[in-house]
Amino acid sequence: MKDKQWSFYSDEELMKWFCDGANEAFEELYKRYYSKLLYFILHSTAFIEDEAKDILQDVFLKLIEKKDNFDTDKKFSVWLYSITNNMYKNLLKYKSIRVKATKEALLQERSETPKAIGINQNKVVREALKIMRPIHKQVFILRFNFGFSIRETSIILEISEGTVKSRLHYCIQSLRRTENIKELRY
Repeated sequence: MKDKQWSFYSDEELMKWFCDGANEAFEELYKRYYSKLLYFILHSTAFIEDEAKDILQDVFLKLIEKKDNFDTDKKFSVWLYSITNNMYKNLLKYKSIRVKATKEALLQERSETPKAIGINQNKVVREALKIMRPIHKQVFILRFNFGFSIRETSIILEISEGTVKSRLHYCIQSLRRTENIKELRY
């Protein structure tokens, strides 16, 4: 199966292939999602890059272990981001970590991460996100950087759609106050 052009397959098709033993399909999923998930963890939490990479390693191991649990009728990205969010929450519970990052540490972490896609390229938005609480940043990043719907975001974060809307509203209002951003809507 080395000759297959894996990049032409959807995520869900790749998971089917992976479940049937095609490790190359997993490699393609890994390439597609590693940077996105690293960005998600770093920018919606206060973890440093090494911790975020450890979480990612656990996420991909969990994907391998639980590949047969994937419902091929569902969207793969929502499933994978849910695993990532759960791994993050479990780590916080397990280690009883209290996030105590300073603004300087956040600035350093963000400068070391790959550039974001989407709205977060705007310097004003990046600066405003630095002072937001992690629960608000997660929702904002999933919605505007990764394009997940409100429903998908609620599934990933295991919160209600109303909570997603409320957090988005808070973020948008905060951004509007910060730099008079008018065109942003959820």
